[in-house]
Amino acid sequence: MWDLLAAVFSVTFFVTVLRATTPLLFATLGGLISDLSGALNVALEGMMLVAALTAVVTSVYAPWYVAVVAGVGAGAFLGCVMAFFHLKLKADVILVGFGVNILASGGTVFALSIATGGDKGTSINLPSKSIPTIDLPFLEGTPFLNLLSGHSALTWIGGLSVFLLWYFLYRTPWGLWLRGVGEYPAAPEAAGINVLKVRFWSLVASGAFAGMGGAQLAMFNYVGFTRDMTAGRGFIALGAVLLGARHPVGALIAALLFGLFEALSIVMPSLFSWIPSELIQTIPFLVTILALVLFSVRARQIANKT
Repeated sequence: MWDLLAAVFSVTFFVTVLRATTPLLFATLGGLISDLSGALNVALEGMMLVAALTAVVTSVYAPWYVAVVAGVGAGAFLGCVMAFFHLKLKADVILVGFGVNILASGGTVFALSIATGGDKGTSINLPSKSIPTIDLPFLEGTPFLNLLSGHSALTWIGGLSVFLLWYFLYRTPWGLWLRGVGEYPAAPEAAGINVLKVRFWSLVASGAFAGMGGAQLAMFNYVGFTRDMTAGRGFIALGAVLLGARHPVGALIAALLFGLFEALSIVMPSLFSWIPSELIQTIPFLVTILALVLFSVRARQIANKT
């Protein structure tokens, strides 16, 4: 137990938590945008996966920032695909999302085999690049503040995105339109706002955020691509959206919570070797289920009071 506490209250563990949180945060913000518009994006998992492979392959031939943009573009493109089938062809958004996830799972394996010349499991043979860290030497001797140094550039962008999304949603008319379309679409439609257009762009933005999370995962958390490397993070992000009360700051807190438990699942196997590693790795998913149950109970209690 003391070994676990020592590991938890260490600089390394804090860095691990932020590293695990960053891709989850981007996916959660993407899920939040689409959810507020009334079009739940269950394809976050597939978007992250496609974006991860796109970023890795692009980084072989281009600078890291171009690879990140390519990953974001891949996620946004899948958002366009979802919008086309859901808004244009009137397909159920949940079924479309699962279709994207299935396509991404098999399609990335096929594309990986082409990119690597036959390897269907990993991109280890590709000389892909990584996202650089931002070091702050002037904070090295400062307690606590030195923890802010050495993180991915996308980690800083993720933190900034929380504030920018909050400002967009609650301080701009476009954010009001987005929330209005999700709450009661007849009202903004009567005011002349194009509901389908708002939902279209929300799905595109949702895919772009998920794409950035996939790029972070494949170019910083793990340098390279492996089959199904997202490992359910897109679905965890959906749980984080609900746990965060559909608010950007709540999404940040929820993503940090899930990042904490993911970091624990990384640290604990080395400290408790007698516990099966497979059992420890289920911790983030068990927390997701528990969070959804608590959210459902809380929502029912509020509904009963009203």
